[in-house]
Amino acid sequence: MRSQTGKHSLQQTPLKIVAAYDYSNYLVVTTEAIGWFGKRVFCRYLDRNRRELGSAMPSTMFPDSVVYCCNRSGAYYMAVTEGAKNPYDEASLVIDRRIDASKYFLSICLAPLYGSKTKWLLLAELFEHYKLQGVEHFYVYIIEMDRYSKKLIDYYVRSGEVEVILLENKHVNNVIATQIIGVTECLQRSRHHSRYALFVDLDERVMPRHGDTLSSFVRKTLTDVPNRAMLRFTSRWVFRTSSPPSVYKGEKTLKKHLPMMVYRNSSAVPPRRIIQKCVLDPKHVLIHFVHQVRAFYPGYDGYEVPFEDLHLRHYREISSGNWSNEWMERIKHYGPFEATGYSEDHISELYRNVKNKLDVIYNR
Repeated sequence: MRSQTGKHSLQQTPLKIVAAYDYSNYLVVTTEAIGWFGKRVFCRYLDRNRRELGSAMPSTMFPDSVVYCCNRSGAYYMAVTEGAKNPYDEASLVIDRRIDASKYFLSICLAPLYGSKTKWLLLAELFEHYKLQGVEHFYVYIIEMDRYSKKLIDYYVRSGEVEVILLENKHVNNVIATQIIGVTECLQRSRHHSRYALFVDLDERVMPRHGDTLSSFVRKTLTDVPNRAMLRFTSRWVFRTSSPPSVYKGEKTLKKHLPMMVYRNSSAVPPRRIIQKCVLDPKHVLIHFVHQVRAFYPGYDGYEVPFEDLHLRHYREISSGNWSNEWMERIKHYGPFEATGYSEDHISELYRNVKNKLDVIYNR
């Protein structure tokens, strides 16, 4: 903490709890609070009837938005306050993570979803692409979502593949802040629940090479290598030139708009450390930022994956916001654009799986 690792220079927002986790020898409370790094707060322990158990325990917000608390027998709910005697407006049910026996081998932590633009097609493609890659579970963070896309999310929730976490702090309106909160919370949520977690945005697709799936690649480069807790890989942009459709109209919609089938114009491979993403072992990573690990637990480190073995295709909508003005000239300096495509081995299966799901969800 003295080195300020995990601190972000963002305006302080009010305290709001997301969740609480019991890891047997300690508790963690995650919040939607930014700008609290290093500030003293108090852990408040409540029984199943929401009566306070004993006195409040002092702690420190470290890193931003996370509070580590001593364990206390009988704690059923947790709250966090600035003062030991301050009233608390909310308390979170403690999620049991005491047993270190992951339910899933590989999951996805999806960056928080926000804005009025429809998301259903990108979500369907994301879920079905990564399922082909061996991903078993999706932690989906939602700030706001259109009703049409929510219908798709509800379907995947009922199937047990998707877990939705709502973020509701209206004072957090900075894109970077929302990403930090989502990444930090999902690092805790996936610990003892998923052996490994991939942190990506809605429009990002990891592509292994040499016949691997992402799951098999993780197994041989993380599981089989002692003391390794991170894989980090480089992104290349694939340019989307139109916005996603508002509704599903069958095959015609997919053949015109399914990103991994339609868009091929791609950037050159950028230099390392430009827009990278990671697969993490949540048990052995203490602090993760959007693109890099800031602190491992002692004895662990990471691996920079060669582009030739695995990379991330970032299907970026170039007409969205001010992105083109900020990035396009810079990207051109990396080298000439080229036509690249989704794996020919999987495109038919991906198309079929997406279409089958959308037919069930929207054409019933």
